[in-house]
Amino acid sequence: MADNKRVLVVDDEEKVVFFLRESLEELGHDYTVTAARSAEEALEKITEEAYDLVISDLRMPGLNGLELFEKVKEVSPGTHLILMTAYGSDEVEAEAHRLETYEYITKPFHVADLIEVARDALADIAVSQTEKLTLSEDQFDEVNKSLGNLRFEVGARCVLLADLAGEIISEVGITEGLETGTFIPLVANGLATIFKIAQYLGDEETFNLNFYEGRSYDIYSTGVGNDLFLTLVFDRTKQASRIGMVWLYARRTIQDLLRIVSGVETEMEAAPEIDVREEMAMPETTDEQPVDAEKREIIESAMSKLAESEEEPETPVRTQEDTFGIEEALRKGLIDEDFAQLLKGED
Repeated sequence: MADNKRVLVVDDEEKVVFFLRESLEELGHDYTVTAARSAEEALEKITEEAYDLVISDLRMPGLNGLELFEKVKEVSPGTHLILMTAYGSDEVEAEAHRLETYEYITKPFHVADLIEVARDALADIAVSQTEKLTLSEDQFDEVNKSLGNLRFEVGARCVLLADLAGEIISEVGITEGLETGTFIPLVANGLATIFKIAQYLGDEETFNLNFYEGRSYDIYSTGVGNDLFLTLVFDRTKQASRIGMVWLYARRTIQDLLRIVSGVETEMEAAPEIDVREEMAMPETTDEQPVDAEKREIIESAMSKLAESEEEPETPVRTQEDTFGIEEALRKGLIDEDFAQLLKGED
């Protein structure tokens, strides 16, 4: 399991800091939330230990939020930044953009929105910090051969291997017209959530076959270890894909790729035996001819392992009324009128 992500909340008002810190703890046990009452205190903390995300108010005595961010970029360039302010302007937004601020949030806002933005920023860090794979010439040739075999076995238009940052490592087949430099990062973003779920559940070896069916293309994607993924593209105007074939050969290719890049045999559970000659004889899948029921059952059984554990554990409900009332939160711009009325209605 990866180390906890560290979040620093900066605001000069004690009750605001307390409220935000307590609310951001809803991110989960994999996140540590710390507070600072000034930009100067925040800088002291950042120089003592690394933080993945800093969330700061704009207006504070001493250094303001943007001045804090400028110094954070010098000390810790990889730290993501979120700016909160009730005094937004084109100049402030332009400066926030110059400092590569991840998000610029104007008050009043829903705390739930801040939590979602913080979660996205931390997920983005997980993707951007993925180390780029370096292959020797022999390894690269082996990878290309493995991808070529997979393409031939399933009849794909092209097969690509990439990392979670969206960097393409190898591709075989016809990619013309796909704009893979834009397309593959989108696939990476979709798979990042699956990787986070597996990490949360403690599953070191998983197999998840994601499927997109469009008018022109069928697209499959699946993880290769913890840092890579495969993408298979089928041209529906020439040949429909067969999910059973893709499922079988993709698993075998993943085993082969992990062996190539690491030199160590994988421990992933072996794929169930399927009569390939019988599979090759199956008619192409169409809307009128669904995938063979037995093979679909095999695939859905593999997918259900994750679904059975998706229910989130119950967490105790926190209330802040004793220390931070609805009216005060409204005055501070942490909630808007509609949300305040909703909270009052629940009372």
